[in-house]
Amino acid sequence: MPVMVGVAARAVRAIALSALTAMVLVPAGSSALAAPKAPVAERAPSGADVAAVEQQYAKLDYEQANVGAERIAQKGRGLSHDELVRTYKVLAVTHAVLDHAEQAKDAFIALLSFDPSYAVDPNLGPKVQTPFLEARGFWRAQGAKPGLEITAVVRGTEPGTLRVTTRDPTRVVRAVSVGFRWGSTGAFTLGSVAVGDGVAVEVPTAPPGKARLDYYAQAVDERDNVLFEIGRAAVPRSAFVEARPAAAPAKVEESSSLFASPVFWLATAAVLAGGATAGYFAFRPGPPVAATYQPSLECGNSRCP
Repeated sequence: MPVMVGVAARAVRAIALSALTAMVLVPAGSSALAAPKAPVAERAPSGADVAAVEQQYAKLDYEQANVGAERIAQKGRGLSHDELVRTYKVLAVTHAVLDHAEQAKDAFIALLSFDPSYAVDPNLGPKVQTPFLEARGFWRAQGAKPGLEITAVVRGTEPGTLRVTTRDPTRVVRAVSVGFRWGSTGAFTLGSVAVGDGVAVEVPTAPPGKARLDYYAQAVDERDNVLFEIGRAAVPRSAFVEARPAAAPAKVEESSSLFASPVFWLATAAVLAGGATAGYFAFRPGPPVAATYQPSLECGNSRCP
């Protein structure tokens, strides 16, 4: 029994010593057990990431450029239209170079929706050319190119109109925004319009002294990336107030009086000419000369008796 009591006592002392050691090593006010770390929110890709994947592509590091471009395409937020186009150029070509044929075709389809005028470099060979041509064939089959159109009609004395047409065959557009302002400086008046054909936006009458209307339109996706645009706030389109047609000169009404008749003036000229001749003979110096006219008849070669 004494042996068992001694063992138990030693065990208690060991436990107490361990607890004391833990209290000494752990700073006051801290927990002995570490709290789980909160997950760190992943940063959304930005324009700097677009430049990075372009540099990787330029260095022929296609694997890393493809991974980076895929991440931007899937998670990028608030990308400008230029950044979106540049991302998909790298993504489509690197997919093709790495023999990801279907992914390359899908990326080219997206790229041609953002930039219908894009043409692949013919020097890249059939591995890139083939999916690009398939993507172009896809859009030809749709019958309409995706994008925006906007027309402006502005007048000086009454409200103007902006008409916005959005073509979105693949239904990726979430919203369309329009901005306009009178003049080349100042804040834009912003608004949203429905996706459709010829949606009208009324523009107020031009303020005094203003003849230039700046405007732009942008279509964005669910992550606010700019899919299509006509101008932008930094470089807007411009329209000018239609000039009023110049007033026609007043038509001089032709007089129907006697003085407007050419016959009158011809007769007057004849009278004046005759008067001048008579005056000449009347006032010529020397005795007046009488002039007579006697008719005569000829009988053969001699005058008749």
